Amino acid sequence: MRAYAEEGLSIVEVLPEPKYKYYDIIDKEWVVILPLIAIALFFHRYLPDFVTIFIFVLSIVYYLVNFFYVRIGNLLRSENITYSTLGKIYFYMDFVEILDRRFDLFEIENMEFTCVTYEDKYIGGGSLYNPVNSAGIYNFLSIRFKDGTVNKYQFKLLNEIHMFSFRKELVHYYKLGLIRELNLHDILGNHTFESKSDFRKHNPKYNA
Repeated sequence: MRAYAEEGLSIVEVLPEPKYKYYDIIDKEWVVILPLIAIALFFHRYLPDFVTIFIFVLSIVYYLVNFFYVRIGNLLRSENITYSTLGKIYFYMDFVEILDRRFDLFEIENMEFTCVTYEDKYIGGGSLYNPVNSAGIYNFLSIRFKDGTVNKYQFKLLNEIHMFSFRKELVHYYKLGLIRELNLHDILGNHTFESKSDFRKHNPKYNA
């Protein structure tokens, strides 16, 4: 999915209810399934045949559902979380707009980005509660204002290079001293010594 600068970043809020409630049902059913299997194994001589057969069939069905829905299904699903979109963050050369509120750059002391993941990023796992793909929402922007207040926002990234859509504005903020150089390199994936040196050469700070 392509991202454009004018689309901004989506601010999200994680909700308490999980996205796939069936996980909890499967997890809790072990409390029932395991005792039934134990009864069938140790007391099958004393139980009618149809009861023993029913218990084993139920166990097999449970295992198949667990395997195909959870194990195989997790390869196609993202994290088991539910979230809502609260609004947008837009970056401009003279101000930042957050949730329809404008903050002029002269009001801001510094900004710190934590970009951890993006939508459909492989994160491993594959266990009961951990599908292998990320929902892309564990990213944060912390803004400290000159009056001492700090606002923190959680946002979603659509792909690995989503932040590149705002490169012009972010470099401008860096030149003004609002973003640390190491944080900017981390945001833009600029990790080699050569690339960092080249960046400093072509992007001196305005207040240097």
